[in-house]
Parts: sequence; C-alpha cells; structure tokens
Amino acid sequence: MTVTTGSPVYGGYVLARPEGMGVLFVRWALPGEVVSVRLVERKREYAFAEAVEILSPSPRRVDPPCEVFGRCGGCRLQHAEYPYQLEMKREILREAFRRIGKTDVAPETAPPGEPFGYRYRGRFRVDGEKVGFHASLSHRLVPVSRCPLMIDAINDVLPGLRGLGRFAKVSEVQVAGDGVRASAFFPGVPFGKGMVEHLAARTGGVLSGARFEDRSWGEERITLPLEGISYSVSPRGFFQANWRMNRSMVRRIGALLGESAGARLLDLYAGAGNFALPLAAKVREVVAVEGEARSFKELRGNVQENALGNVRIVHSSVEAFRPEGRFDALVLDPPRAGLSERSLARVREISAGSVFYVSCNPATLARDVRSLSDRYDLASLEMHDFFPNTHHVEALAVLTAR
Repeated sequence: MTVTTGSPVYGGYVLARPEGMGVLFVRWALPGEVVSVRLVERKREYAFAEAVEILSPSPRRVDPPCEVFGRCGGCRLQHAEYPYQLEMKREILREAFRRIGKTDVAPETAPPGEPFGYRYRGRFRVDGEKVGFHASLSHRLVPVSRCPLMIDAINDVLPGLRGLGRFAKVSEVQVAGDGVRASAFFPGVPFGKGMVEHLAARTGGVLSGARFEDRSWGEERITLPLEGISYSVSPRGFFQANWRMNRSMVRRIGALLGESAGARLLDLYAGAGNFALPLAAKVREVVAVEGEARSFKELRGNVQENALGNVRIVHSSVEAFRPEGRFDALVLDPPRAGLSERSLARVREISAGSVFYVSCNPATLARDVRSLSDRYDLASLEMHDFFPNTHHVEALAVLTAR
C-alpha cells in the first residue's frame, strides 16, 4: 500500500494512518514522505510496516554512508540528515512527556558530538569466518568489515575476529577501546593458545588483551579520562559507549551542581563511578550505591586508584539501600526499565533538594518524573544525543524539591 507519513516515534518509526487500519508504524521512512510499504506485523489496533519505495522523499533525507544500512539492526536513522535526527529525537522526548508525563515541556538540545566514530565499545556477533551484527528483528548475522559508529581502535580489531571458529565455539565478542588500544571479552569461551596467537597476529597490535571465561590474556582493562580522574573498566562491564558525550553530560551535571563544599551527594545506580568519581571534587561527601557485583568491584578499584577519600561506596540494590543523614543532591542513572515502585519510594524517602535523572528511555523517564511530581518540580529537560544515527534517546531531567 501507499501511505503518507506523519510524526516520528521512538524506535526508528514514523506514524501513518491509512484508512481502515488504525495506526501504522513505518520503518525506514521520514516524516512527511509518501512511501510504498510492506506490512510486517499486524495487531488489532496497530501494525508495523517497512518502506520499500520512497515515492516522495523528504528534503531532509540523505544517502546512508553504511553499506549494510537497512539490513543491520543497529542504525535506524542514517537516512536522515544529522540536524534533523536531533529534531526528531527532541520531538519524541517531548511527546513522551505530553502523553505519559501529562506535561508539555520543550526539551533543550545539548550541543551534539560527532555523528560517526563515537562508540568506544561494541558487541559483535561471530559465526565462523563472519563478524557483524544481527539483522533487524532477526538472529541472522549481517557481516561487516567496519562499523562507521565505532572508533578506529575497535574497527582495527575486527579482522582478527574472523576465523575464530577454528579454535573455539565463539558466538559473541565484546570489544572496548580507549582511542589507541582495545581489549575484548569472549563470554562462554575458554582460553586457548591458538586463539590468542591468532588474535595477536591479526589485530595489528591494537588488541592489548582479552578476557576469557577461565582466565585473561594481556591487559584486560582499559583506562579512560574522566574530568581529571582515571576511569578504569573492562569490556564486560558497563560504561557509556559515547565517551565524549558522556564527559559532556558529567560536566553539565557538575555545572548544575555548582561548587557545594559542604554538600552531600548520593549516586544511585553508580556503576563503576561514572558520576560519583568526577563530582566528588565539588562536594563534601559522595555516597555511591551499586548492587551488581562486577560493577561494584570496578567502582571500588576506581575509588582506590584515584585516592578519593570523600567517596563512600555501598554494595546494595537501590531498593534495599538505607540512607543515613540528609543528602543535598541525588544522581539517578537507572536501567532502561526506569525506577521500580520501591526505588521511587526510596527517592521520596531520601528527599534530596535536587535530583539529576539520566535516562535512556523517554517513556520510563516521563512516567517516573510524573510519579515524583507530588514532591518535585521539573526544572529542566535536556536531550543529549549519545547515539547518533540510531533510534536511542538519552535525556537529563533536573528536578527540584517543592
């Protein structure tokens, strides 16, 4: 069928409303285009489709630079010029707050970074001689020789990941880089001398080490600069893939926090210390709470390595954490699912003067901000584009106690 597309929707879709069908979510199209589509999935009140021919293209449409765009499941917006991607994501964030948060707020757009070559970590699928990503909505592997989103250090490792099937059953590898060198993690794969020799010979010296299920080879961890501190992580741990934009986010929260020599800051979902460590220079004390064992170990190591005497770490889930004393500011960076009911109750109990809520999901962010509206006002909302050319939306909501 032929449809005319409307507003952008989270997930890389645009809306269409063909007569007699209800809502149609169309992929690979842009707002305001006339496209021929193929139905992919149909529900009672809505359906999903893919654009197969662009009959009347948007003036904001561009030719995607990646040869596997449309087949790879990673990028969904390479066909839009980058400034327009920012506009669409800003509108998606605003609509989430209208629809779910029941408030009309115009998000600010943080200064963007580079739209390519920004990812400092990546998860690749491996199948014998092939290395790549899963196809969209599929487990079929799409081979890639280079990914335009990755930094060069990660792309330089890809040739060495081909042919690993001769040594072990490898289905996945996680690679992280610091801009010069890289390290890898092979989940479920035991150490093997032949495999290590293959990696060392075919990665041009860029791969400095790897972690296997039973032991490590070389240097497993990488170290990244973060506002005057040394931030050490491993490929199997979590850290923000767009490190440049992450540093920008940390600086932004630091500026909003200001110099508060007597203040106490609480960092829930602290991870390896992405916010707690650099913000420690601005306050009297930071309490960093992390429940996942591997992340907590990295958090402890980073605190010790940087000799941060005013950072206290707590190994606990947010739900089980028992706060002591008063906190002036609270940083939240929860998983995509947002805050649980018990976590929301804990935030209310803590009753910090300011809350800096970092989120990668507009829907759960809007839901949680609305839930906290009995105690907090939404002072500002910002869209930070951590993932150019993809459908992902990162945001910062600043809440102030009423």
